[in-house]
Amino acid sequence: MGRKTGTILAFLLLICFPLLAAAQEVHDFKGNFTPGTRGEELLKTLVNYTDPDSVELVLDGEPDESWNVRNLFFHVRGGRFAGKIRVEEIALSASFVSLVPPGEGRKLAVKQAMRSNLEVILLESDVNGAIRMFTSEKDGDWKDVSVRFIPPRNLEARGRYHVKDPGLVILAEVSTGLAIREGREIWLEDTRLEINNAEQTATVREAIEKLQPVVDIRKFPFPVTLAVLKTGNGRLEIASRTRPCPFDGITYRYSR
Repeated sequence: MGRKTGTILAFLLLICFPLLAAAQEVHDFKGNFTPGTRGEELLKTLVNYTDPDSVELVLDGEPDESWNVRNLFFHVRGGRFAGKIRVEEIALSASFVSLVPPGEGRKLAVKQAMRSNLEVILLESDVNGAIRMFTSEKDGDWKDVSVRFIPPRNLEARGRYHVKDPGLVILAEVSTGLAIREGREIWLEDTRLEINNAEQTATVREAIEKLQPVVDIRKFPFPVTLAVLKTGNGRLEIASRTRPCPFDGITYRYSR
């Protein structure tokens, strides 16, 4: 390499290094923290909303005074919702996002976003844990319910259904497919039912229908259209057609 070529390369590195450093700017937080910038305040709101084991938030720049962000990405691991439902992973990318300004006690809310891509992974063990907690706290008709995720888009469930009149306890086993409807809901589909009291089959089917849809994402802060649903290996994967993808930007990392 000649002296001239080496000088040019050194000059280019001198110019580009600050740009690379800015693109890879990283801020780490642990436990409870006080935000000092709008980006940190958005991270705090995301942490409060998901109660996660860890979060990575990437922005292409700090939100402006109106809380607009051109591009954002986040990856939540071990999020907990309503204090009961643990979600193994949630990843989302969105563009041209207008946020409701975060505030004390205010939930994460989005005014609008031009494009949002989502990927969610639920573990079988977490779903069963949430079901056990939910059914133990409520004096409902279903008890001892457990599920298994079966590939490619199926689940099996087993539980006891209490019929108040005439006072029966029915052991029900359900094998069902899962289907996305209108890009917003997940329904049980092609359900096969086995119970130990054939006379009560219609009663149990009616009870299952009351659970529909089993997932509705309309209250999710970002506008998302679901297109992918897979089950197997003890997990359920739900995603938009295009998967979220991180990018180089200002990175905020949080761990519990």
